[in-house]
Amino acid sequence: MAVHIPTPGGIPLFGTTVLRISRELTDKEVATLKSVCSLSDYLTESELKPIQDAPSLFRALRKNGTLSETNLGSLEWLLSNINRVDLIQKYLPKNSGSMEVSTKETKSDVSEMFPSTYSDIDISRDKDNIQTASFSNSSAPSADLLAETSPSTSLLTLRKYQKELAKPALDGKNTIICAPTGCGKTITAAEVCKHLHDKSADPDKFKALFIVHIRHLTTQQRDAFRTHFDEKELGVLKETETLQAILQVKKVVMITAQILVNALHKKEVDVSDFDLLILDECHHTTQEHPFNIIMRTYLMKKKEGASPLPIILGLSASLGVGKDHNASSHIITLCANMDVTVVSHVRENVEDLKKHVHTPEYDEICRVDPRPSVDKFRNIIKEIMQEQEHKHLLETDPQEKGSQAYESWIVQFRKNAEKLLNRDLNVICGYLLAFNNALILYENLRAIDAFDYLDEYFEERSSSDDHYIACENELRMQYQTCHQKTLMKLARNEETNDCPKLKKLVKLLKIVFEKNELSKGLILCRTRVITRGLMLFLNQEKILHELGIKPDCLVGQGKPDMKYTMTEVEQTKVLNRFKEGEINVLVATNIAEEGLNMPACNVVIRFNYVSNEIGTVQSRGRARECGKSYLIVERGSKNEEHEEANPEKVRRMNEALLNVDCQSEDEFRNAVIIRQNKLLDEYEKKMLKKKQNQQLDRASDVEVLCKECSTFLCLGSDLRQRGCHYTCIDPEFRNKIQEKERNGQGFRDTTNLGFIKCAEKGCGKKSIGILVLFKDGGIEEKGYGLNAKQIKFRNRKETSIGNIWDIKQWSKSTFEIPQWEQ
Repeated sequence: MAVHIPTPGGIPLFGTTVLRISRELTDKEVATLKSVCSLSDYLTESELKPIQDAPSLFRALRKNGTLSETNLGSLEWLLSNINRVDLIQKYLPKNSGSMEVSTKETKSDVSEMFPSTYSDIDISRDKDNIQTASFSNSSAPSADLLAETSPSTSLLTLRKYQKELAKPALDGKNTIICAPTGCGKTITAAEVCKHLHDKSADPDKFKALFIVHIRHLTTQQRDAFRTHFDEKELGVLKETETLQAILQVKKVVMITAQILVNALHKKEVDVSDFDLLILDECHHTTQEHPFNIIMRTYLMKKKEGASPLPIILGLSASLGVGKDHNASSHIITLCANMDVTVVSHVRENVEDLKKHVHTPEYDEICRVDPRPSVDKFRNIIKEIMQEQEHKHLLETDPQEKGSQAYESWIVQFRKNAEKLLNRDLNVICGYLLAFNNALILYENLRAIDAFDYLDEYFEERSSSDDHYIACENELRMQYQTCHQKTLMKLARNEETNDCPKLKKLVKLLKIVFEKNELSKGLILCRTRVITRGLMLFLNQEKILHELGIKPDCLVGQGKPDMKYTMTEVEQTKVLNRFKEGEINVLVATNIAEEGLNMPACNVVIRFNYVSNEIGTVQSRGRARECGKSYLIVERGSKNEEHEEANPEKVRRMNEALLNVDCQSEDEFRNAVIIRQNKLLDEYEKKMLKKKQNQQLDRASDVEVLCKECSTFLCLGSDLRQRGCHYTCIDPEFRNKIQEKERNGQGFRDTTNLGFIKCAEKGCGKKSIGILVLFKDGGIEEKGYGLNAKQIKFRNRKETSIGNIWDIKQWSKSTFEIPQWEQ
């Protein structure tokens, strides 16, 4: 049956119709459609191979002449083949020869679905109906964008609760929008941005920044803003560009917070240059986070009377309760830091929010017993640790081995050893940390994972075997001759059921995937090592393979010398595979907890992973597909204790939001101003103290040393700040280090080329910094970025606060480090 759709006003409605249909198709239905297209000779196998989603399939069919606005019979036939007659009835009514659509199409909807046909159409924007979706020609729409523009709502209109969230910011007030994950905060921010743009005195000069804390999010948020802005108006700052340059050609720029901090520090831009600053995941605007550094600059400008200043818009799923657990006070502090007077959350349209966003009210806590206390594998490792403690630490640990508390205890010993230049103790502490990590792995995973971790650590240390110190040689010999084979045998003979947490995980996944084979699951873990080990286990467990579970892992970028890191390119590939259904269980660190666009999951499992109340709310928000959220936790553990406290913190946070509602706007504003003045006074005193501290030592008197082996690297006077890095300008420095360029993908997408380590023979320090590709004024130059945590300082004249000291960050330096000059 051919259905002719007229084109009112010369604007074709076919593109929007197909776009709507594509949003309602599952991965399995798309796969079936591809098979039908192949059997019907609509598309060849080579044409079908690169197609991953419904939009790309329909584009290919359109290009092939199979689909058009004057002949939709083949579309009806295709939908019938996948038993989606409901879509035919919904979008292709047979009782009329035309399709009445009350909203206008936008150019991005049609031209991006079928770019070759409608690229020259000029379509005006309806300011009252502004929620649309657009897709690049090579990728499927993001899950969050689909949630924000689901077919259950008018295609071009914000939902009722989104309008409520946006109202204060639309009125020009600095606002925090606090709303659940997946409710469309980004699309709401895009509406605010477009409204301010249209209302500005000179829209051509309008400038806004969308600021994120993870670089991976910049492209994602730019794509979401295509609902309101033309592609040519949006930009993502590339490493080869300066912020000044991109602002000359773009109106809205997506940027990481640290890049903006650097640009402000170098005076490339000023906060008063912008009309709007949007802070994504704004609950991070505390302490020394880059968000807060940006806002301090803003507040100091405000105190100086600078005008005009940009409107501030913060986005967050959960504001938290703060370190002192006083939620009301914490909200006031956060608002003071951000110069915000309104916290916008859904009050009136709660039912509309519930209709569109499913979030489990609570996590089902699955308590499991720990491994048996009488355990040969664990006891062997503990005995080795205790023997080394008696030999070198001269005391036994007060904490349980295999715990974070023990880790903190041994780290303090290691710091003292570094200050005292005690190389033997420093090295032994490194081994004790490795044994402790192995015990933590053993509690969470298989014995073989713990054994492999230890084996890798010993292997890494063996790279310069001829130069090991005596105590290390003795430990290595004892481990290899007395314990290694026994541990290996125990690990290889272990069954899955021997680890209670893994047993429970298998049971949960089995229930979920037996009930629905199209399930998508997210498993959150505390560390990269556990994430990788768990992914390997899921791949190797036969029963899970039979259920069709296809896992992969997602971890952060990390430092170049760290194990189990992923580049941005690798992260993107994994996320795309998860969205497209190539993998259906994603095992991830807390990188997946907030911000990243991910498909809606019907099961989220926190695998012995407990963060704060913010993480609890955000991870729960990932289970949006009418799913459930679980926590697997050890009975009687600290994690269980912390998790039981989190619901009370969430309750306090929600109660604090209601308390804000009870105050008049003037009352709340006054409370924020009082707190803001206090914070600014504290900040100014802190900056004065910092300046005084930087005068404690003369840079030319300070020696920069390798933290592990105390090798002299350079003088403090040889250090320079170059962008966000601290580098050494002494030509001899390159002879003191070894460069280790990293392998793998993503090389071209980053200035981080690898890492540098101390060149001293026998030094076990993996890294003292990174190998950087500096890009200044269009010139690329390889250089170094020293890690403050991996070096220590010594004053040759002993006139400083101590003869030997270390710092956690460069801002704590006791001497002034000037800017690098070309």
